[in-house]
Amino acid sequence: MKKKLSADILEKYFKGDCNENEIAEINSWYNSFEHDEDDISDLPDLEKELFKDLMLNNIRENIKKTEADNVINLKRTKFYRSLLYFISSAAAILLIAFFLKSKMPRISPVEDKEELVINNMTNTIHKMVLSDGSKVWLSPNSQLTYLKVFDKHSRQVALSGEAFFEVTKDHSRPFSIYSGKITTKVWGTSFRIRSYKNDIPKVDVVTGKVSVSIYKVNRATTDLSSPVQTNPVQEVMLTPNQEAIYDTKLNTLKKNTEIKDTTINIWKKTNVSFDNTPMADVFKVLNKKFKVHIWSADKKINADYLNADFTDESLPAIMEMLKNTMNVNYAINGSEFVLVSNR
Repeated sequence: MKKKLSADILEKYFKGDCNENEIAEINSWYNSFEHDEDDISDLPDLEKELFKDLMLNNIRENIKKTEADNVINLKRTKFYRSLLYFISSAAAILLIAFFLKSKMPRISPVEDKEELVINNMTNTIHKMVLSDGSKVWLSPNSQLTYLKVFDKHSRQVALSGEAFFEVTKDHSRPFSIYSGKITTKVWGTSFRIRSYKNDIPKVDVVTGKVSVSIYKVNRATTDLSSPVQTNPVQEVMLTPNQEAIYDTKLNTLKKNTEIKDTTINIWKKTNVSFDNTPMADVFKVLNKKFKVHIWSADKKINADYLNADFTDESLPAIMEMLKNTMNVNYAINGSEFVLVSNR
C-alpha cells in the first residue's frame, strides 16, 4: 500500500530544509512505489537493469552539462509509453531531485550574480518564473539569459527568439530585455517580444506601458549585472494593442497603433467555463475565443470530457493546465495547437 506524503514536506525537500526524520519519511514513501505495476514490470531483469542504467546515465549527463556551462536545454522527447509511465511517476521525480540535490551546492550570496541560460528546443511554450515573480513564456527555438537572482537596482534579461513577459510591478527596479539591437524596458506590464535571427524584430503590448529603444552601443548579453543603459538614440512608448517594429536596414523603430498579427490573441486573458463538455466542443470554444486552430487526432483525448473554470487566463496558461490535469502534451506551429496523449 502506498504511503501518503505532505506537499509541504516535498517542498522542504526541494529547498534542502528537511530534517533527518522528514528525509526518512520521504525515503519510506519513495520505497512504497517498489511493488507498483507499470509498463516495465514484465521486462526481464536484465532489460530492467539496462533501462535503469540508461535513465540514470541520461540524468547524470544532463547534470554535468548544466554544471559546466549553466545552460539548460529543453529538448523534444519521443514519448515511448513504457518510458513515459516510468519517468512521470512521483518516485521518478524524487529520483531526479536526489541526483540534482547531491550535485548542486546551496547558492551563497557571492554566487547571486550567476547567469543562467534556457534553450527551448521543444515544440511547446515553456513557462518560467524568475526570482522577482515575473513570468516568462518562452517560445520554441528561443533562448533566455537571466540572473539567478536579480540585482537590487535592476532586472535585466537577454532574449533570442520569442517570449511573452508578465512582469511583476516594481517601480524601484526597471525590467529590461535586450533582444538584438533593441532594448525593451518596463516596470510592470505584459507584452511579447519577437526577435528571431532572420525575422523582423518587434514588440507587441497587451497591458501596461512599454518603452522600446535603440542605443548607440548594444549591451552584451553576458553583462546583465551592469547598470541599465541610458540616453537612447531613439525611443518609442507603447500602450496596449500597439507595437514597435525595428527596421534593420535603417536602424530605426516604427510605431504602429494597431497590432495586425492575430497570434497576439493567445496572450489576451479571458474567462471560460466547461461543465462536462466533450473535448471536441472545448476545442471549438477556445478556437473561437483565441482565433486559433486547436485539434487532436488522439482518440483518448477526443473521448474525454472537461470540467473546468478558467478565470482571467491566456491560452498558453490554459494549455499548461490541460497538460497537468489531463496528462497530455501539445505542439505549437503558428496559430495551430495539436494535442497528444501521454497515456
